[in-house]
Amino acid sequence: MCHVPDVTLKIELEYDGSAYHGWQIQPEGPTVQAELEQAFTVLLRTPIVVVGQGRTDAGVHAEAQVAHVVLPTDWPDLDDLQRRLNGLLGRTCAVTALSRVPDGFHARYDALERRYRYQIVRVPSPLRRTTHWYVHGPLDLKIVRQAVTLCRGEHDFGAFCTHSREMDHTRCTVTSFILEETETELTLRVAANRFLHNMVRRLVGEMIGLARGKRALEFFQERLENPVSAENGLTAPPHGLFLEAVIYPE
Repeated sequence: MCHVPDVTLKIELEYDGSAYHGWQIQPEGPTVQAELEQAFTVLLRTPIVVVGQGRTDAGVHAEAQVAHVVLPTDWPDLDDLQRRLNGLLGRTCAVTALSRVPDGFHARYDALERRYRYQIVRVPSPLRRTTHWYVHGPLDLKIVRQAVTLCRGEHDFGAFCTHSREMDHTRCTVTSFILEETETELTLRVAANRFLHNMVRRLVGEMIGLARGKRALEFFQERLENPVSAENGLTAPPHGLFLEAVIYPE
């Protein structure tokens, strides 16, 4: 009998995080990974495991989450497979691209950079309540820009994350971090080689604390330089956070 070789596919996804208890399979409720694996399993008629480039927490959105899957047989028409998957996934999650990649491709370990943005609205906005954090009152944005600058480069972000047994270290290299401002919105965009659990939300929460006068910039800088001594920090809510892109070697 002729053996049909396995086929590795790269999957790009968009989803509304408010519909899920995060990316990773867990017993508490629906997750993106579980829904995607179920769709593949129904179509391939065999259990399929999907591996993501990283987790997003409950409530966090993704414009370009990336995962990979190894199929026991090829699906000749990937456009057809994409349509069938989206028919099973429903309205809150969609496969935006499918592509064949070489054997050994790994969505997590091959990624060079991840890019996130955090959205804040300064005025009451019912239409943005599930995609922005409403922050009212005066804010000192000069100190936020100073904090953003401090974060660039390689640092130990152990004071700005939720620790877990899976983390072998807490150093990350932030390649870009900027604050954008309009009349009614603030957007913080950050790119790094890796992100720790809750890292972006903790950084944003602390920066808003600075802007409101609840923290001093020296306190923030001390947490970057001496994370071991850090106390529990301020955390921004998940619904303002978006995974924008994951970058791989060309």
